[in-house]
Amino acid sequence: MISRPIQKILVRAPNWIGDAVMATPSLTALRRFHESAEIVLLAKPSVAALFEQHPDIDRVMTYEDLGRHRGFSGLWRLSRELKHEQFDMAFLLQNALEAALLAFFAGIPNRVGYATDGRNFLLTRSIRKKNPAPHRSDAYLALIGLVDAEGDSTSAEEKCPPYLVVSSQERQAARDFLKSLGVPDGEGPLIGFNPGAAYGTAKRWLPQYFAALADQLIEEKQAKILIFGARSEIEVAETILKQMKHPAFILSGKTTVRQLMACIKTCHLFISNDSGPMHIASALSVPQIALFGPTNAAATFSAGPFDLMVQNKVDCAPCRHRHCPIDHPCMTGLSVETVFTAATQQLSQTHKKKAAVFLDRDGTINPDTGYIDTIDRFTLFPGTAAAITRLNKKGIPVILVTNQSGVARGFFPESFVGHLHLYLQRLLAKKGAYLNGIYTCVHHPDFSACNCRKPAGGMIRQALLDHSIDFSGSYVVGDKSSDLELAKALAPEEIATSILVKTGEGTQTLKKLERLGKSPGAVAENLSEAIDWILK
Repeated sequence: MISRPIQKILVRAPNWIGDAVMATPSLTALRRFHESAEIVLLAKPSVAALFEQHPDIDRVMTYEDLGRHRGFSGLWRLSRELKHEQFDMAFLLQNALEAALLAFFAGIPNRVGYATDGRNFLLTRSIRKKNPAPHRSDAYLALIGLVDAEGDSTSAEEKCPPYLVVSSQERQAARDFLKSLGVPDGEGPLIGFNPGAAYGTAKRWLPQYFAALADQLIEEKQAKILIFGARSEIEVAETILKQMKHPAFILSGKTTVRQLMACIKTCHLFISNDSGPMHIASALSVPQIALFGPTNAAATFSAGPFDLMVQNKVDCAPCRHRHCPIDHPCMTGLSVETVFTAATQQLSQTHKKKAAVFLDRDGTINPDTGYIDTIDRFTLFPGTAAAITRLNKKGIPVILVTNQSGVARGFFPESFVGHLHLYLQRLLAKKGAYLNGIYTCVHHPDFSACNCRKPAGGMIRQALLDHSIDFSGSYVVGDKSSDLELAKALAPEEIATSILVKTGEGTQTLKKLERLGKSPGAVAENLSEAIDWILK
């Protein structure tokens, strides 16, 4: 029985990257149930990096298992650090006894987890694992439902897909990094290969198959091939490259987790064994082909909106062998032609551009109170999150484009804008909404000749580079003339539809336009009404 209000929650993240990504829907559910609580994630370093900038997490604590938290003394030190935090509840998504011991010795009164590894006596609420095992993301959601919902599941309508965040700055840094490796610009899709996988060779498609597939993609699709992997997988990447007729680019061992995420995000297609990077691509909405062999796809397939699984079903799969004791039929029987056909299918979908909704910030989604220089001055208009959620559920990209010359004027540093936008994402996340991208111009309108300040089209062009968007079918929503003019920033090639909202400066802008004999594409009382018009 929970005896006091839940104000501070600890979530012990899984130790594997793929499992941690599959846990993100449960974090979204937890945020919805506890809008005002502080949610802190405890994770080992590689997993902790995944959640930088994630809107459903307020803070990440790093479990330095190879450093100061190593061994029994380190574990005790960590339990003292957690005790000092005074958490009200712990959700233990990691199933080991160690996670329950930490929460117990930290004095956390409500400890929720699976009754595994002989730890049930340390938990205040627990459930036993089901057989057959549900999908891993559903298993994590069941823990949230154990406390915060009637029953042990979240409805399909409420369940969100896995979700990770990569900033536009990280994407640009990734493009610069790839350029430094000699990856050419221009025509042809950028295709990532992930030929490695943890837990032995059984989960790996054959290197010679990857090599043949790469050559065929280069010859028939003019593709540029990136080979991803950990430092321990460099040999696999080099084996593939040696068997290829054409050049490719090895990234194995050259990226941090955040750089890996950003480089995957630049890809038009990602082809991967069942692995952590497969789940990262899915959570970043990168179209991919998941190559499944001996593992149980029903429990671990990424199942994102742009994922396609291919497998050669055999009687001996699924199995739990690290190395196949026979002739590896699940992978040897998965032909290059089968995967190439799947790649062709995915690439045809990739090139289908989507209409997006571009939103102004101040005066459109939040009251314009002048130069906002403290977090406590920022609030959303009523109905903003609900309106954005409706677009999210339709799969329509929602992108924020905002002029913030307060940086150039010296009112606040550029880092503050980043902090404010992370706070904005968290406000939206509490209501189940999110932005697909945020683009900011920090330059002075009078003393800078930038091409990004609205109504110039620099931020739009950057967004089109980062997302597959049909600008001519898109909408630009704002309260100022510069927002309406932004809809024509790429004229005459592409012109979006402008929608003026009467919030902020919208009423004055409309009067000015009427005096000039001009009109926007549509006029709405507020953002919610503008979305009504878009979705009609």
